[in-house]
Amino acid sequence: MVLSMTGFATKTITLTRNDSSKANVNMSIKSLNSRFFETTCKLPYQLSNLETTFIKLFKKKLLRGHIHFTVHVHNQNVFQEVIEPSLNTITAYMNAIEQIKKQFSVQGDLSLDTLIQLPNVLRVQEQEIDEQSKKLLLQAAEELIDLVVVARQQEGAALEADLQERIVNLNREIAAIELAAIALVEEQKNKVSELLQEIAHDESKLGEARKSALYAILDKIDIHEEVVRFKSHMHNVGEQLAAQGLEKGKKLDFTLQELAREINTIAAKCSDAAIGSRAINVKVEIEKAREQVQNIV
Repeated sequence: MVLSMTGFATKTITLTRNDSSKANVNMSIKSLNSRFFETTCKLPYQLSNLETTFIKLFKKKLLRGHIHFTVHVHNQNVFQEVIEPSLNTITAYMNAIEQIKKQFSVQGDLSLDTLIQLPNVLRVQEQEIDEQSKKLLLQAAEELIDLVVVARQQEGAALEADLQERIVNLNREIAAIELAAIALVEEQKNKVSELLQEIAHDESKLGEARKSALYAILDKIDIHEEVVRFKSHMHNVGEQLAAQGLEKGKKLDFTLQELAREINTIAAKCSDAAIGSRAINVKVEIEKAREQVQNIV
């Protein structure tokens, strides 16, 4: 199975708090290509303490890619902080003011505007997420992850089908290159044979220039090793696609890089026009395959 790194899913749940108030929570995951596992979480302040737990869930099943996780809470007042007056602090301020008036014989009144500016007069009481709501949120996140996995599988199937087509094309082209190389070898052998016959009739013609030309012909015609290695890498691509593991993208990319090196060597060693044209086709197919592999987990 091949998994794409891209996928999207959304889910909405309703949380009922202990005081019977309700909140609709919309959660979404958008997964994009990335060399590594990355996360961007946009959570309401009240849910920020769950971010690490969410990330662990993503890492377990999504493995690789840039995961954008967004949670939006409708009717936010359910989770809003409660602001309360600190009566003990206010009483202490009022007593202190009365003492100042008596001891220093000063007059004046403390207005409400001034009072609420004093430190610690108002206190903020955070509304904590109850355990049942946490459980429902994490359960919903896991269900959402499963939906993303399904989306990744569907796109992964399309990627695999495209890669299989590239494999067929590459095997066809390398087979044609191999046949053309065999024909080229025979042609060059005939040329070498003619040179040897010419030399046999007149040994004086066997100068350094002729020797160099002869060795150059013999050296450039042999691409057998490169073709064998190319076929071996192609076999590895097929095995990697069929492997049971889920993380395949990086291995496939490395193998395709090896294929690119081999075809570059083949093209450099053979000046034959037909082989050169086939080599260009191979490079194009490898590039298409590498573009698709960048999307694979």
